[in-house]
Amino acid sequence: MFVRVLVLLGSVIFGFSAGNCVKDSLPPLKVKNIVTDSFLPATEVMHFTKNVIPDEIRQKVLTVAIYEEVPFVFRSEVTNLFTGISIDVWEAIAREDGLSFKYMLVTKEEGMKGISEGKFDVLLGAIPDFVQDDSARFDYTLPFYSAGLGVAVSKESFFKIILGYFVSWDFLKVVIGFTLFIVLQTLTLWFFEHKVNPHYKDSFWKGIGNGLWWSAGIAVLNEAGDVSTKSLWGRCIAVFWMLLALVMVNIFTASIVSELTIGKLSTNIQSVEDLRKLNVLCLNQISSKEFLRSHFIKYKSVNSLEEGFDVLQKTPGNALIYSEPMLKYILNTKSLPGIQFIHAGIVSQYYSIKVPRESTLLYSLNQAILKLLNGQEIKYILSKYFGNVTDMRL
Repeated sequence: MFVRVLVLLGSVIFGFSAGNCVKDSLPPLKVKNIVTDSFLPATEVMHFTKNVIPDEIRQKVLTVAIYEEVPFVFRSEVTNLFTGISIDVWEAIAREDGLSFKYMLVTKEEGMKGISEGKFDVLLGAIPDFVQDDSARFDYTLPFYSAGLGVAVSKESFFKIILGYFVSWDFLKVVIGFTLFIVLQTLTLWFFEHKVNPHYKDSFWKGIGNGLWWSAGIAVLNEAGDVSTKSLWGRCIAVFWMLLALVMVNIFTASIVSELTIGKLSTNIQSVEDLRKLNVLCLNQISSKEFLRSHFIKYKSVNSLEEGFDVLQKTPGNALIYSEPMLKYILNTKSLPGIQFIHAGIVSQYYSIKVPRESTLLYSLNQAILKLLNGQEIKYILSKYFGNVTDMRL
């Protein structure tokens, strides 16, 4: 037993020594970091895997450049401090990871140049996509929010919507079809019944009148009333029309309900074709105009959001296309009766944070953003500026 213990102990010591000899004889191992696209020592990769902020980051005061763009970065009128979606996301990350920082207000151009030159550690603002030219020297974090073009529309009363439908061509087509069905029903009954049925044989117009009464009763109430059929063929035709009337009434009802709920009362725009049905207003925003022009959608330009909202309130049936986050924020914070926001579901953009190229912050920021997304923190931040948040699209 004692010999076995000595043999085992010797093998452990020998293996440990041999391992050290092999380790000392090899060059330091380099591992490519898939996040920063740079080569880092394996020990640092292990360090990041544990989501621990490097000491040089913890010990310095980070310079966070910010440029104002509502609702991502702006100065609060109440506290005179900077607030916004990007500010709240960054401060949640900094609070969780124990980071020290100071804000530096810049223009968008100054921020882009400074982050590329490494003058700033972080850039916050409305950073909506991942498009960059070859000369840019910065990286994006994972997106913490996605949105696209939003649509604000005039909100009509239910009575006006119903009244508008009943005087529309769509409703007239339904009425014409239903009328032709009843007339055809009446003529066939008169043809088979006018020789044997006293309700039909007195005169042509009296017979047609009784036939219309019978057809209307069948179509609306599924009852023949006091007018009955006498001949065999008349009764066979009557049974056929009764069954067909059930189908026609259901089709008639479904067409009205479908037109009102989908065509008139819908609060979603699912495709570009839905925009073609509206009188579109557009601000001087590059992304909005490019989208409308590329899809050959006619629009009327307005100079400001205030002008666009004024047109919506005065002229029902218009739609204002602009940045979804901006529209949501304004409609949530200002009283604009008669205007509502609807989801367009087009031109998705992804909002994130910028850091210098190969920044040691990138991996830890990505981990922190994933943690916020998995929890309820991001949804809470968005609801602070947009009101009730029902969709999280990433």
